[in-house]
Amino acid sequence: MKFRIVIKTVVLAVLFACSMAYAGNWSYFEHRYEYKPEDVLKADKFVQKEHYLEGFMGGKLVGYVINSKDFSLNHVGYSGKHIETLIGMDTAGNLTGVKVLFHSEPIVLIGLKEDNFKDFITKYVGKNVVKGVSLGNDIKMDALTGATVTAVVENAIILESAKKVAVAAGLIKYSEKKGKRLSKKFEALGFSELVASGGVKNLVINPKDLGIEGKEAFLDLYVGVVSSPTIGKNILGERAFNELMSTLKDDEHAIFIAARGKGSFKGSGFARGGVFERFSLEQENRSYVFTDKDYKILTELSAKGAPEIHEGGVFIIRGKDFDPALPFKLKLMLTFREGVTKKFYSTTVDYELSERFME
Repeated sequence: MKFRIVIKTVVLAVLFACSMAYAGNWSYFEHRYEYKPEDVLKADKFVQKEHYLEGFMGGKLVGYVINSKDFSLNHVGYSGKHIETLIGMDTAGNLTGVKVLFHSEPIVLIGLKEDNFKDFITKYVGKNVVKGVSLGNDIKMDALTGATVTAVVENAIILESAKKVAVAAGLIKYSEKKGKRLSKKFEALGFSELVASGGVKNLVINPKDLGIEGKEAFLDLYVGVVSSPTIGKNILGERAFNELMSTLKDDEHAIFIAARGKGSFKGSGFARGGVFERFSLEQENRSYVFTDKDYKILTELSAKGAPEIHEGGVFIIRGKDFDPALPFKLKLMLTFREGVTKKFYSTTVDYELSERFME
């Protein structure tokens, strides 16, 4: 066992050294491909709309063709560059084809080939963006188990781009709850009161949920919007809350995530690639993936009666279009071992602030 650990450590060190050696020259890994709209949608005529194409067959609208650079350019991969992707979608929201047009991901460093990447994205064909798609469950990770950061970013690119066009085409409609904003008032609440109020959400994942043995919770997780004074000041403490708020821009917000248990919501991938690959936020047709630049470590919860935590963090949401008054989802993709096999488990925490936190 010690021998295996040493070998794994050496391999990781070599891969990291190689990635650092090429860090200033990502063009070494660049791949660009020719394409045509028919590659992702079967149609005999295409009509240009604003930022996407409508596809027709025999004069009937059959779907849409989307270039991700027009809708999700903010999502970048391990290399710091956008993974440009062509996406086809029919009029019911089913994905008809996906093709990578450009990427500079260093997947070769971890022993993967271009075919692994191509095999991964084919799993999106037939999935419906209106109903929702889950990475790790609906989209299996077998082809890219060693490149989770790339997979998470590509997932965000595909789904956000497709959902934005689905909204523009009238396939998805979201309820209007605009005009509200977070209250600036502070109310002293204990931890149990914060959970009861919905300001802090709790998710418990037990070993039986994963199909493995064990008695203790695999992950006991808590999440909340800490840019709300009542939540943030109680959870972080007054000093840490004030320091955080002084760093946030007017259109930025922050959440805290903390957990106990054997499992980890953070993982270790962010230390190498800078991207937290095990979780993301989703609000309407927008996805938010976090990097190490959006992260502040959290080692304890200050609220009265709060549990001790194994790991925690405060994560800054830099998207100007994020609205804390609207519902959002925390999407988790956990990894665990079943014997020598690496497994993935995906789940979601639904979060919505009540009127108590609004003004």
